[in-house]
Amino acid sequence: MLTLSKNQTGGRAKMRQQGFTIIELMITVALIAIIAGIGIPSFNDLMASNRVVSSINEFHAGLRLARGEAVKRNDTVIFCASDDQATCSGAWGDGWLVFHDADGDGSVDADELIRVGDGVHNGYSLSFSGGGTSVTFLARGLTSGQSGTFKLCDADGDAGLARGIILLSTGSTRRSIDTNGSGIHEDNGGADFSC
Repeated sequence: MLTLSKNQTGGRAKMRQQGFTIIELMITVALIAIIAGIGIPSFNDLMASNRVVSSINEFHAGLRLARGEAVKRNDTVIFCASDDQATCSGAWGDGWLVFHDADGDGSVDADELIRVGDGVHNGYSLSFSGGGTSVTFLARGLTSGQSGTFKLCDADGDAGLARGIILLSTGSTRRSIDTNGSGIHEDNGGADFSC
């Protein structure tokens, strides 16, 4: 014999309403706030680091282009700071240009310009330990005796985010690295960057 329960026979069953209690909602909001508090500073550091790396990579590409063009053209090519993207002027952070110095006068003529690059982000600083605001690459790819480290620092001056390009007098370049595990990249002499 089959017996039916009250629910199956059409009797009224007590139904529980679905949803969140105020306490469950408050706990969820608190957890989201904690996770955001941990994640947002890390995300900001990641974004700052990416901006520095992107800028120094573009700068490095300009240096390598200048050297490659000097070898390809078997002549002098100059990589220099440029605040107007037409002449060698300003500071390294203002922008740069590459030109083939065909007439040997050290200045950019209209038909000599090869490429221009933008300045670094507002507030960032780009310096060169080798001094000067230009690097001359000779026909064999060597510099005219110039060497040093290009160092890029972010607007906050965080040495841990600073990146650099090391230029040797042979004309070769490499990115800075952290060889001593301090969390700060070093120049060619092994000294930690400071901003």
